[in-house]
Amino acid sequence: MNLKESFRYQKFLENMMRSANMSVQSRDHCLKTTKTHLRNKANADAENLTEVVECESAFSPNDDVIAFMVWLVDEREKLTTAIGKAKASVGFDIDAAVETNKFRQLLSGSVKGMLRYTPSKRVEQGRDYKFNVEGNQTPYIYDIEVVTEEAYDRTVSKRVMRDMISAADKTSAEIDAAMINTVVEYEPVYDVNESFDDVMAEFIETRQKPTE
Repeated sequence: MNLKESFRYQKFLENMMRSANMSVQSRDHCLKTTKTHLRNKANADAENLTEVVECESAFSPNDDVIAFMVWLVDEREKLTTAIGKAKASVGFDIDAAVETNKFRQLLSGSVKGMLRYTPSKRVEQGRDYKFNVEGNQTPYIYDIEVVTEEAYDRTVSKRVMRDMISAADKTSAEIDAAMINTVVEYEPVYDVNESFDDVMAEFIETRQKPTE
């Protein structure tokens, strides 16, 4: 598999662990419920009845789920180690490139947002009071000229934005190429499109097979 596929499989393992964690902590999976119907106490002619409440899960008790989680820990370690070796074979630090690109994109996006504001002139109305000839205070309306100007160098800012976008695009292309062309020495066990129930069923079946 390549790096892109390995990251997807890494996410798949994380999802499996998350589902297993929820399953193993389910009350129905942790406790076995037995109901004893003491009918004989109320009716001498009736017999007592013992009822075991069956869990609906196909992989209960938790022993199988815990075993699967142990396997997931080992697989995650194998995959992560393989990914680390694959990354080391690339001519640049992929993680650093990804994180740096996030900052470039944040900066270019911020400048783009800043550039949407344009200088303008407008007239607003103000209200004040004055005394008339009779000595009474009366209101009056007057114009307010409002002028907005850019408080930064637009030319320099646009150049910075373009440089950041160009550098981010170049780095993204290098990252994409590395993700596709870099081989990770790891063989996936399950299909990433399988559900937790399907994977568990397959795991249990494999676990129960006698070793030759």
